[in-house]
Amino acid sequence: MAYKEREKPRILCIYEALAKRMKLGQGDQYYLLHMDGGFGGECGLDVHTDALDSRCLVLNDLQLRHNRISIQIDTLVICPDKLLVYETKNHKGDHLWGALTFRKPSGATMENPSLQLNRTMARLGVLLAELKIEMPIEGFVVFINPEFNLLSNRKIEEYLLPGQIPRHFQNFRVKGAIGPEQQRLADALVRMHNPRHFSEELPEIDYAKLRKELFCLDCGSAVRLDGIKSVYCPVCKKRRRTTKTILHNIKEFRLLFPDAKVTTPRMAEWCGMDNKDRIYRVLCKNYTAVGKCHGRHYV
Repeated sequence: MAYKEREKPRILCIYEALAKRMKLGQGDQYYLLHMDGGFGGECGLDVHTDALDSRCLVLNDLQLRHNRISIQIDTLVICPDKLLVYETKNHKGDHLWGALTFRKPSGATMENPSLQLNRTMARLGVLLAELKIEMPIEGFVVFINPEFNLLSNRKIEEYLLPGQIPRHFQNFRVKGAIGPEQQRLADALVRMHNPRHFSEELPEIDYAKLRKELFCLDCGSAVRLDGIKSVYCPVCKKRRRTTKTILHNIKEFRLLFPDAKVTTPRMAEWCGMDNKDRIYRVLCKNYTAVGKCHGRHYV
């Protein structure tokens, strides 16, 4: 089990909530797919790191800021004798290696991930010095997608290609045990983690233009009421408890409109439900009421 678990990024949750309720522009749709692919790749690496020796500490998705410098680490493994930084890439298809860029057959180019890895390791080294901790740092770029193919005539030590990933973790050996210094570092990094330090590219959100319905917790399609206690999704054919579905849709409203008040009429409209009493009961049971009569809202 990881010392710091990975959570779905807030910005990804926002785009997913919007994609159900409006047609995203081409740029926003691409951004959503890019974020979703990145998160999926990181979760794919978690399968391997979750099985590591308990004598090391795994910290996922660290977002730090030190001396006005941002440090973002997909996966950090703290061992008794060293630190391992893993930068995960979910690229697919052929990529021609270059010292500064990767190029796809289509002509599309992207930054060589080694540059990002080296920046991360350098910034982490500065932070360690500030914390008065001396530990060597090793780094790897993990190409998690099995359909990735690197076109290069050289062997690059920090790259873990799809076929090399299982062997890398099978051969993983831990020397010694975690000491006070490693534990202090892990606790300090967890305290410093703050996603709010990183700017979020939010699209314009217009409440009036969003679809007002209940949406499936599994596939995101619109659902219909199936009796009193459940909803049914005609797309993925799954049934869910109505209350759980309402609560999830209210959670998405609060995510999209953090400054708006949660009221019974507004949530009934948001969920596309005529039965305000049902919404009222869900709010009363799961939230705290503030105010009275027409001024009542829930927090």
